[in-house]
Amino acid sequence: MDQKGIIWHALSSQEVIQQLETDLEKGIKGEEAKQRLADKGRNVLPTGKRKTILGMFIDQFKDFLILILVAAAAISGLLGETTDATVIIAILIINAVLGVSQERKASKALDALKKMSVPECEVIRDGLLQKISSEELVPGDVILLHEGDYVPADLRLIEVYNLRIDEASLTGESVPVEKITDSMAENLPISDRLNMAYSGTIVAYGRAKGVVTETGINREIGKIAQLLEKEEEVVTPLQKRLAGLGKLLGYLTLIVCGVVFVVGIIRGEQIFDMFMTAVSLAVAAIPEGLPAIVTIVLALGVTRMSQHNAIVRKLPAVETLGSATVICTDKTGTLTQNQMTVQEVFQMNEEGEEVQSRIFMPSEALIQIGVLCNDSSIANNNGKVQRFGDPTELALIELAEKNGYSVKKIRQDFPRLDEVPFDSKRKMMSTLHELNGKRKILVKGAPDILITRCNSYQSGGQILPLGEKDRLFILNTIEEMAGKALRVLAFADKEIPDQKKISQEDENDLNFQGLVGMIDPPRPEVKQALEEANSAGIETIMITGDNLLTARTIAQDLGLVQSGDEAITGQEMEKLSQETLMEKIKHLRVFARVWPEQKLNIVEALQKNQEVVAMTGDGVNDAPALKKADIGVAMGITGTDVAKEVADVVLMDDNFATIVKAIEEGRVIFDNIRKFVMYLLACNIGEIFAIFIPILIGLHRPLVPVQILLINLVTDGLPAMALGVDSPEPDIMMRRPRNPKEGILNPQSMKIILFNSVFIAISVIIAFVAGTRIGGIETGRTMAFVTLAFSELLRAYSFRSEKRNFWQINLRSNLYLIEAALLSAAIVLITVIVPSAAQVFSNVPLNGLEWMYTIVFSFISFFAYEIWKLWDRNRHQ
Repeated sequence: MDQKGIIWHALSSQEVIQQLETDLEKGIKGEEAKQRLADKGRNVLPTGKRKTILGMFIDQFKDFLILILVAAAAISGLLGETTDATVIIAILIINAVLGVSQERKASKALDALKKMSVPECEVIRDGLLQKISSEELVPGDVILLHEGDYVPADLRLIEVYNLRIDEASLTGESVPVEKITDSMAENLPISDRLNMAYSGTIVAYGRAKGVVTETGINREIGKIAQLLEKEEEVVTPLQKRLAGLGKLLGYLTLIVCGVVFVVGIIRGEQIFDMFMTAVSLAVAAIPEGLPAIVTIVLALGVTRMSQHNAIVRKLPAVETLGSATVICTDKTGTLTQNQMTVQEVFQMNEEGEEVQSRIFMPSEALIQIGVLCNDSSIANNNGKVQRFGDPTELALIELAEKNGYSVKKIRQDFPRLDEVPFDSKRKMMSTLHELNGKRKILVKGAPDILITRCNSYQSGGQILPLGEKDRLFILNTIEEMAGKALRVLAFADKEIPDQKKISQEDENDLNFQGLVGMIDPPRPEVKQALEEANSAGIETIMITGDNLLTARTIAQDLGLVQSGDEAITGQEMEKLSQETLMEKIKHLRVFARVWPEQKLNIVEALQKNQEVVAMTGDGVNDAPALKKADIGVAMGITGTDVAKEVADVVLMDDNFATIVKAIEEGRVIFDNIRKFVMYLLACNIGEIFAIFIPILIGLHRPLVPVQILLINLVTDGLPAMALGVDSPEPDIMMRRPRNPKEGILNPQSMKIILFNSVFIAISVIIAFVAGTRIGGIETGRTMAFVTLAFSELLRAYSFRSEKRNFWQINLRSNLYLIEAALLSAAIVLITVIVPSAAQVFSNVPLNGLEWMYTIVFSFISFFAYEIWKLWDRNRHQ
C-alpha cells in the first residue's frame, strides 16, 4: 500500500477505498491494523528533544551558588584541604542525584497524565464498531465522526450528514465549513478541499463516516509540527509566587551571608573559612528547590486524583480546586446514574368521546421513531458489550429489543435519507425515511416543545385532529410523568411526499405518536457528597435541560433543595437582567430547561458575586462556560472532545462525588505544599540565625561548612518531600474555601516560621555554648550539629498540623516521613559515631552526659511549637 504523492481529495470515494485496501462496512482487520501501525508509527506529532539523565544531572550544577561551591571545593583541594573538597563534591553529587530523581518522578507522573488525556475515537475494524485511542489509528481505518469530536487524523469523507467542520485551527476560517463527498480538482488549497477532514479540526455540526488517509507527521498539521515541537512548561501561579519568594529570600540571605563573612573576618576568623561558611550558609538557606518540589507534589497529587477518576488536564487547576465556592452541575449522569431505562409509554387511543389511555406496550410506529431517529448503537465486540451514544437514545434501543424488535433489521429496511441533528435550542432531532412506501419525517424531542408543533395525533390506524382539550391532557400527562422524576421524550411523524431533504417547515404540523418516560435514578453516593460539599462551605447548583418538575423532584430526593425553595427555567432566566440574575442566583439552586449558552450567564453572575465556580459540561455549546468558569469540568463518558479540550478537569465516571473528591484533593495538595514550605523556611531561617547571631555577639562559628551542607542535604530533601504527601487533616472538608488571592504564606504562617526559627537558633546556640564549656569547641560544634539536625527532623513531625499537637496525629499515617526521618537521623549519627566519618565532618565522639544534653536541646524548639499550638487553640475556643 503505497501512499506517496496521492492527492486524496481528487479521488472518488471508491478509488480511496481501493487505494487504502479497506472496506467501508467492515474496516480493516485487526492484524492488518497492527502491521500498518508498525510500518507507519503511532498517530502522534514528534515531541521536542527530551532531557537525558545526564542533561538533568548537569542542570543541577547551573545554580550560581552551587558553582561558587564547586569553585570553593577546587580551591580547597589546591590548598591541600582534600578532605573538605572531597566531602563538598560528594554532597553536591548526592544532592544532584536526588534532584534528578525528583525531576524524573515529576516528569513520569505528568507523562502518565498526558496519556490518560488522549482522546478515543469510534472506528470500524473486523466489521465491529470499536472505541480505540486516536494514537492507534492507521491509514485505511474507517472512522465515525459526531458533533463535538476532534478529527483524530486526516480523513477522506465518504458519507456526510449535515456535516460542518470548524477549521479555524488549520486555515484561520472563522465560519464552520460545510462538507461534501464528491471528488474535487487537484490544485486546491486546504480550505477548499470540502471532501476532506483534517486532524485537529472540530466537528461543529452533523456526523460523518470517513477513511483515514494520513496519520502522525504526515498529517497536514504535521507539516507545521516544528512550530509545536517545543512544549511550553506549565508554571502555576503558586510556583510563580514561590519562585518570587525564593528570589527575595535569596537576596536577603546573600546580604546576611555577606555580613557574616565581614563580621567573621573582623572577629579574627580565617578569610577562607569565613568564605566557605558564607557560601555554605547561602546554599543551605536559599530554598532554590522549592518550585521543583511543588511540581513533584502537584504531579503526585494529580496522579492520586486520576486514581479517583478525575483527570486534571491543566496543572494550575489543582490550586483553584481548593478555593471552589460553588459547583454548577448537570443532573443527568452526574447527579444521577446515567443508566436510562424506559418506565412508561403513553399513547392516545380513541375511547368514546375522550381520547386518553396510558399503555405500556409501544406501537410499531413509536418503536420505529425511537430506533430510526437515533444515533446510538450497542455492539458486541468479542463478547464485550460496548455502548455508543447518548444514554437516552440507548434506552430507546433497549426498549425496542425488549419488545422483540430487531434494531439492525429496522435500520436496514428503512435507511436514513436525510436528517437534522439534535440542537440544544430546537431541542429536537428529525430524520427522513421511506416507510412502507411512504416518505416520512420522524421527530423526537422535548415534549413541551414538540407538542406545540403537533396538530394531530395517532389513534390506532387513524390520524385525528389534536384539539386544545387533547393538548391539555397530554401536557398534564407530561407533568405527571415528570413528577415521578421521569425524563420524558415526545415522538411525532409526518408524511412529506417526494421530498429528499428536510426543510424547516417540515418540522411543523406534526402527528403526535406518544411519550416515553425514562428513569435515571440518583447515584447513591451523591447525597453524602452534597452534604460534604455543604459542610466545606461549597454551594451546589443543578443546571439541566430537563423539565422543571423532574429537576426539582431529583433535587428534593438528594436534599439539594427543600419543597419551598425557588427554582427557575431558562425561559424565565432569559427575561432577567444580569443585575437581577446576580441577586436572584444567591437563592437559586435549580435551573431547568436551560440551554448551554445560558450557562455562561450563570457563571458570570456567580463570578461577579465573588464566587469561585466549578462548572460541569459535556457538549460543544458548553465550551464557553467551561472556559469562563474558574474550574471547567468535562464529562469523560458523555463529553465531546471539544468540552474535554477546554476543561481543566475531566471526570472519567461523570460522577458528582468525583468533583467533591477532587476539591478535597486540591485542598490537601495546597495544605501539604504549605506544610513543607513552612518547614523549609523555618529550618533555613533557623540556620541563618544559628550562625549569624553567635558571630555577631563575638562567639566562634557554631558549625563548619561541611556540617551546614550535610544538614541541608538530610533535612531539606527527604522530610520536605514526605510532608508534601502527608495525609489530610481531619477538618479539611469542614473549613471554608480558601481565598484564591491568598498566597501560600499568610501572616499567621509567617509568625509560625519566625517563632520556630528563633527557637531552633536558641537551641543550637545553647548546645554550642554548653558543649564548648564541657569539652572544647569541637565538642560544641558536634553538639550544635546534632541539635540542629534533630531539631529540624522533629520539626517535620510538628509541622504536620498547624492546630493539632503531635500526640493527636497518627504517626503511621505518613510512613514516608518515618522512613525519611530515620534515614536522615542515621546519617547524622554515623557522622558522629563512626570515627572516620566523624573526622570528615569535623565531629568528635560525645559521652553519655553530652548526648543527654544534646537530646534535651534538640527538643527545645519542638516543645516550644507544641506549647504554641495549645495556647493558640485555647485562645480561639
